[in-house]
Amino acid sequence: DLRARTLIPVLAVCLACAVSFPIAQMFCFGKTDYRRPADAIVVFGARVYADGRPSDALADRVRTACQLYRNGLARRLVFSGGPGNGSIHETEAMRQMAIRLGVNAEDIWLDAAGLNTQATVKNSELLFRRWHASRILVVSHAYHLPRVKLAYQRDGWDVYTVPARETYLLRQMPYNMAREVAALWVYYLRPLA
Repeated sequence: DLRARTLIPVLAVCLACAVSFPIAQMFCFGKTDYRRPADAIVVFGARVYADGRPSDALADRVRTACQLYRNGLARRLVFSGGPGNGSIHETEAMRQMAIRLGVNAEDIWLDAAGLNTQATVKNSELLFRRWHASRILVVSHAYHLPRVKLAYQRDGWDVYTVPARETYLLRQMPYNMAREVAALWVYYLRPLA
């Protein structure tokens, strides 16, 4: 059938575009470092193991944020995340690591209800309003930052993203990127639904 033979290549091109657009954003926008002086730094959580150790992904994010803090780019750190695999919450593991890296405990705020990207955005916005903050740095991995930026922009906040400096390429990166392709489209299309 002629219609089916012409439709298949068109669908293949559409699918390729639907996948390549978010991936291009991850590599072009996500890997670009927009650091500058700010009122606060928000760090998105990642896994904490049952023994309380932060995963390599989480450690990369916290180290990056602490370096921004030590460089004097912001005096407030917001650690956002959910429960760990054991009794240590992601945000508590982040706080402990940051203090070991030289951050003053009184400069740390914890968002223990940051169970996902949207929750972290909403919860941190409450702090921004209380602080009358206007310039915010956000730290996560490059694959995550386009969606983070989009979520804040939808709520009227202009944030500056800083990709976590990775100590090595994470083994689960292909999975994370594939999942993020779908998640980014959900965020793009959500206002249209």
